[in-house]
Amino acid sequence: MTHADDGLVSHAPPGADDLASAVVAAEARIAAAGPEYGDPGALRRDLAGWQECDLGRWMLCTRGWDGYWTRYCIGYDRDPDEATNEVEHFFLTRSPAILATRERYGIFHGLLAEHVTTGSVALSVPCGLLEDLLSLPGAADADALIGVDLDRAALVAAADNAAAHGLTDQCTLAAADAWRLTDAEVVLGDVSVYSTAVGQRVDVLTSNGLNIYVGDDSRVLDLYRSFHAALRPGGVLIASALTPPTHWDLGDMTEADLTRARGLNLINDVMWANYRTPETTRDQLEAAGFTRVEKYPDSRGIFPTFVARARL
Repeated sequence: MTHADDGLVSHAPPGADDLASAVVAAEARIAAAGPEYGDPGALRRDLAGWQECDLGRWMLCTRGWDGYWTRYCIGYDRDPDEATNEVEHFFLTRSPAILATRERYGIFHGLLAEHVTTGSVALSVPCGLLEDLLSLPGAADADALIGVDLDRAALVAAADNAAAHGLTDQCTLAAADAWRLTDAEVVLGDVSVYSTAVGQRVDVLTSNGLNIYVGDDSRVLDLYRSFHAALRPGGVLIASALTPPTHWDLGDMTEADLTRARGLNLINDVMWANYRTPETTRDQLEAAGFTRVEKYPDSRGIFPTFVARARL
């Protein structure tokens, strides 16, 4: 999840900040927090509990997810009595944005299954562990499953994941910036497969939230233009965008849970909080050359999915 000018945008590089200094920064945010974040004592208890699990330590230090943690969070299915960390369990099963992320993954899976079929060429940017394509029922019959990420650790893990699925032969993995897909280093598969694919031969391109790490609307528009350039005429983009909290339907959630989730967002200080209305996303996609933009909302209107066609 990257932009070449700034490096990784989805998380700080591991080791960029040690846990002790990250905790000091979180404590300062708690000390300055308003009442909407809840009781300071409860916030400090959550901060203490968050430091006791691997996910909490990772997020405190890096302020985001990588491919491994994305798959971990989406696939988390422990019952409360099986949870090894109560704060982690709350975060992954009751925080609105995380619930929407997990629901969005299911929506993506269903839509991708319609398009990744016999003979298709599919591209995931950023690919993480490439689980979005490797898990599809039609993956084995696709001509090519291509993953792009600038995080080298993600590409190594994606190669291992492809082998575990028995789909190494279908896969091509490349280190590339999402804004410059033609400038890539292929690390698994055939270079010619990659170069042919991104030269307007991709049938379906999926991007599961890179835009939420980018605050500049012009950069997001350039990202969509990069995606459009990789697709064949009539090819399908499946993407998503995080809507402003004023658009969220949280009537089924308790005020206590919402306050605690807000407090955890304060503690984590994540880099993914860049919001856009559905209308803005539609306008950006159309400005980038896409047509027939369709929206598939999640149940709370937090993280809608958009399906758009590259102009013929």
